[in-house]
Amino acid sequence: MTHTSHDFDVLAERADDYGALWAARTFRRLQSEQQNLPEQFPGTIGEARRVVATFAPRAGFVEQSELANIVQSAAETTWSAGELPSHVVGA
Repeated sequence: MTHTSHDFDVLAERADDYGALWAARTFRRLQSEQQNLPEQFPGTIGEARRVVATFAPRAGFVEQSELANIVQSAAETTWSAGELPSHVVGA
């Protein structure tokens, strides 16, 4: 489904940012707990939906599902790209 709505575009950008931040925070938490870092991002689509609910609670079900996929994809990409330095600030 293609969205031409400016509002959705703004939410999609936010979803991308939130996904990268989620990956950074997860990385930092695992590191602080001295856990082994998995090769693949450990977050789930259910968790991504909860992230979306924090910034797009009034979006419809379909839009929230698409935003959750964007959040999840951004987190996975950030994790696998190795863009997570050990000194992530504020994560």
